[in-house]
Amino acid sequence: MKKKIFLIVSSLGAGGSERVYWLLSQYFCMGEYDVSVVFLRADEQCFSTKIEGIRFIDLKTIKASRSFFKLYRLLKTERPFAVFSTTDHINILTSMVAFFVTVPHLIARASNNPQQMKGFYDKKARFYNLFTRLFFTRFNFIVCQTKEMKVSMTELYGIESNKLKVIPNPVLKTLLLKDDKINSTKKRLIVVARLSKEKGLTRLLEIMSQLPDNYMLTIAGAGPLMASLKEEVSLRTLDSRVTFLGQLSAVPAQIAKHDLFVLSSYTEGFPNVVLEALSVGVPVVSFRVGGINDVIVESFNGYVAEQNDLAQFKKLVIKACSQTWNYAEIKNDVYERFALENVGRCYSNLLLN
Repeated sequence: MKKKIFLIVSSLGAGGSERVYWLLSQYFCMGEYDVSVVFLRADEQCFSTKIEGIRFIDLKTIKASRSFFKLYRLLKTERPFAVFSTTDHINILTSMVAFFVTVPHLIARASNNPQQMKGFYDKKARFYNLFTRLFFTRFNFIVCQTKEMKVSMTELYGIESNKLKVIPNPVLKTLLLKDDKINSTKKRLIVVARLSKEKGLTRLLEIMSQLPDNYMLTIAGAGPLMASLKEEVSLRTLDSRVTFLGQLSAVPAQIAKHDLFVLSSYTEGFPNVVLEALSVGVPVVSFRVGGINDVIVESFNGYVAEQNDLAQFKKLVIKACSQTWNYAEIKNDVYERFALENVGRCYSNLLLN
């Protein structure tokens, strides 16, 4: 009989954490496990639930605060061999349930560097953060996406180093590759992000206003700053050069139509969308944020500007759009380092201890 594995997320929306666990579910179902993905709400869905061998369970509770008893009954009835959870509020929920249900392997994934995120937490996030240290004690392991995040977790929460495991995020293989035969005087930039303060999109628009008129920017994503960003575009008279696409489902396909991916974030755990850009051969210019040093190789697949150095970021965008890139090599390199098979094996090894 196959051992049961549950992966718990808040939704199947476009978030990076949700994407990672959706991919991991596909890795685990290829082996000796019976895999279930548990989520709280179905109204935000960017990832398919029609995957052979994977059971998708909608608790229909919307919020973590309403999910305790349903998750408790589910785990008590199913008795899974392992439970993986991700993001602060889902980690706390899972930990609370684990006080009353025995799970042989209980593993959390930290989704952000807590020290970098301090200035961007809303009231609810700050509330959850107060309990993080306590509830992390229930887990056998906590996955950090970078060494930098591991250090932050140790210093902020006092978690024992041997419980913290550094595992990067995976990338899924695609046949897509940027077309190097398209010649155009336009320089097409794209950013894919939640439209929120920590993503630094306002300063990206400031940079756009200083770039030559043939530089175009596509902004893909949804979030609370949509209206204010559109207003900022109008104020800077960038209407003809900036396009808003809203939420995307086929992210790599859209990125492949552009010349450069730009990441303007103030903080990241490990930017999945950068992996998606590189997976179709599109180079990246980013501010220095969590995980970016593990992904970008200067001059080979992109450039990194120091945090909040807008002048340097602008220069690197122009430099990147003026040189020739080997799209196929960029694509092959990111697969060699972050293929789902490699990352999934690291997660699977946590169940051997």
